[in-house]
Amino acid sequence: MSVDSYLELFTTLFGWTFYNIFWEVLVGTGIVFLPFLGILIDHWREPAEGGEFGSAPALSLRRMEIQLFMALLVVVLAGQPAALAPLEATTLAYTPPPSLLDPSPVTATVASPQSSFGTSGFAGAPSQVHVPVWWYAVLAITSGLNHAVVEGLPSASDLRTYEQQARLATIADPALRRETGDFFSQCYVVARSKYLAERPTSPAVQSLLGTYGPGDPDWMGSHVYRETPGYYDALRPSMPVPGWTFDAVRDSEYPPGSAPRWGKPWCKQWWEEAGIGLRRKLVAQADLTSAGFSGLVVSVAPALAHEQHLDTAARAVLANAPPVWSNNDLVARNSGHAGWLGTTEQWLKGGLAAGGIVTASALFSVTVTTVLQALPMVQAVLLLGIYALLPMVVVLSRYSLSMMVTCALAIFTVKFWSVLWYLALWVDQNLILSMYPDVNVFLQVFANPGEHDLKRMLLNMITTSLYLGLPLLWSAMMTWAGLQVGRSISAATSPLSRAGDDAGRFGGGMGKAVLKR
Repeated sequence: MSVDSYLELFTTLFGWTFYNIFWEVLVGTGIVFLPFLGILIDHWREPAEGGEFGSAPALSLRRMEIQLFMALLVVVLAGQPAALAPLEATTLAYTPPPSLLDPSPVTATVASPQSSFGTSGFAGAPSQVHVPVWWYAVLAITSGLNHAVVEGLPSASDLRTYEQQARLATIADPALRRETGDFFSQCYVVARSKYLAERPTSPAVQSLLGTYGPGDPDWMGSHVYRETPGYYDALRPSMPVPGWTFDAVRDSEYPPGSAPRWGKPWCKQWWEEAGIGLRRKLVAQADLTSAGFSGLVVSVAPALAHEQHLDTAARAVLANAPPVWSNNDLVARNSGHAGWLGTTEQWLKGGLAAGGIVTASALFSVTVTTVLQALPMVQAVLLLGIYALLPMVVVLSRYSLSMMVTCALAIFTVKFWSVLWYLALWVDQNLILSMYPDVNVFLQVFANPGEHDLKRMLLNMITTSLYLGLPLLWSAMMTWAGLQVGRSISAATSPLSRAGDDAGRFGGGMGKAVLKR
């Protein structure tokens, strides 16, 4: 039997374990017999109050027989846990949908949960639990239907995974953070200042802008600065860079015999070198902090060149850990303050900027990710509560047939949420592809935490409304349907009672006629 989340593997077993405990308590205290006593009293009192003299015994007897039979049927099917329908832990399994990070996910079972559920939390789940026949059939049919529908729906590309992983890519190494700041100050700022002053319009520059986008000069790894003569190929840092071997030809400003330990590479070398280049280090940090992020970039856009894949990974890291000015004369943003005053100033600026970003985007960008992670857990816990409380509903309904159908619809409604979430995922992915048809723009803009444009806000708003609104709409529709079904069943069973009433009245009339004679 398939379930819809890692947590549901265990909440299903625990829910029906609690069902058995509640049922045993109700049986041990005798509460399960109270509905039968109520049926006897009601079907004695009502005919006695409304029937003619002599007709009450026969009328109450007929109605008691019918109602007691239906109550016993409900107890057997939906009350008493049956050994004929055991729920085995070995039969429960969850196979997550394929994603960019895991295109062939491993099926999770109770024995191999693929998560901390069942080991750290929700441990000690029973290997077998008895379930009433009716509820076992409801679970089996609902699970089969849900997974058949999901298998029939078109596949979704799960582009939200890229956005989530891009937010995790950052610089964890303090030395690399400092080196990034040095490159920013001594290479990028100088090259960008020259670019803004000259505004080159050569065919080579225009070709680079056409290939890598008009925003290419706005980041440290710009191809315009790397491939245009006079920019990165002509710039070097003012101080030696640790890790770079001294080169007497390149580092000719030092007199013979007084060479430093490290050399001063050209900015183009500093960024591009395959072994110790800054971009390679940033990509390695992306893979370290975001679980193979560079491979995820390739999965999202396999048609792009390797150079663009590396640039995308580096830009994601720099977006989350932006470089700061490292010159001793001036600190970030051309502020002339140093010491505690400068620290306070930067803290206030950073706090205000962060507050503005959070205010603008927290409702959608952050909420979407949280909602997507929380909804399957909420579903699993709700199902646990439904399973555990079913014995009370069965008894308090006085073993009603309409109760069986209504509660079955409630279980089906909550479990069907998984299908609706998959439908919302499919719509979301297609909206992303429609709004960002250029994969370069998608990689650079969609996952950039600093880019909160109208498209991003609109997409996140639609996604949130789909994931929350579709289950609410479906639940409201099923509530109405459940009420209608309950009324229909009550109307369908009422003729049985009317037949007993008629038979009782007819028998009572015959008795009265005999007495008169």
